[in-house]
Amino acid sequence: MSSHHSSRNRFIAAAGLLTLVFAGSSSAATSPENDTTPSAPAAIATACANAHARVQDVAAMTPCGHGTSAAISASGSRTYSYQTLDYPGASQTTFWGINDLNELSGQYSMGSGAAHAMVYRHGHFEPLDPGVLGDYFSAAGGPTDFGTTYGAYADATGLQHGFLIQRGHFSTVDFPGHLNSNVDQVNLFGAIAGVYWDADGAFHGVLREGGHDTPIDVAGARETYPLGINDKGEIVGYWDTDPDQTHGLYRSADGQFSTIDVPGAASTAIFEINDAGQAVGYYVDASGDIHGFIETRGQFQSLDVPGAAATLATAINNLGVIAGEYFDNAGMRHGFVATP
Repeated sequence: MSSHHSSRNRFIAAAGLLTLVFAGSSSAATSPENDTTPSAPAAIATACANAHARVQDVAAMTPCGHGTSAAISASGSRTYSYQTLDYPGASQTTFWGINDLNELSGQYSMGSGAAHAMVYRHGHFEPLDPGVLGDYFSAAGGPTDFGTTYGAYADATGLQHGFLIQRGHFSTVDFPGHLNSNVDQVNLFGAIAGVYWDADGAFHGVLREGGHDTPIDVAGARETYPLGINDKGEIVGYWDTDPDQTHGLYRSADGQFSTIDVPGAASTAIFEINDAGQAVGYYVDASGDIHGFIETRGQFQSLDVPGAAATLATAINNLGVIAGEYFDNAGMRHGFVATP
């Protein structure tokens, strides 16, 4: 979710471009008083300027069976109805999760203050307990269909921790031996797709199942960032050999890696995959503009909120309903839901 390698700044500068990274903070936690969030127009300019001018070929990667050679589709595309949803009074709203009940989760900011985790249920926004998550950075993913929420929060020292909230019980999730941890998604079987990073700021993926941690690192990549896991155990995210050049990542349930890049795009990142195999994310086109996308059986379709300056699709449920964030022409960030 970001661009610089200080976790908090990574999250802000690319304005949430790369996931549930929920980036916390670099060397000291960010409080509402010392938050240095740049203006949203500046964030867009930074994101587009860093538009990940990649197009690298890594021979070790095999083309994804989802169909990386298919062009962005215009004919036969599905029509979506877009709805803006903003946390009341917030200056910024972002969604990172949606379940099959259309319950949402994400983060919001008041003024120039730090981002805080929230959920949206039964037509109402609710902040997640600040008494537990603290007054520094926090963000949430989910809820699962069982009601589990997850995500990350920064402590007073600036270190970041993952968390789970299950049946009202809060637990911190850290990956042993590492400075910072993040829980990106949890499936209905309790499998966690997460990430850790240390002093070098490089992200490395982890799959936690039954208390056992399995590394997720693409061979030859500098970073591997898993962002989503479905109930079949398929994982999506991004990988890179240069922090400014990202490729979409797909990992099958049996551990085989593939690359999913939107055809003709300068950069691709995938946020989530549902149980039907539909994947959503964002891509940067040759002009540096940012678009959301959905990939279904090898066919790609762009997703653009009408009138938006940039659109990022960050979540999809099993009914095909999509959630995410967009920038308006004034540079403000808004949450949205797109219903087919």
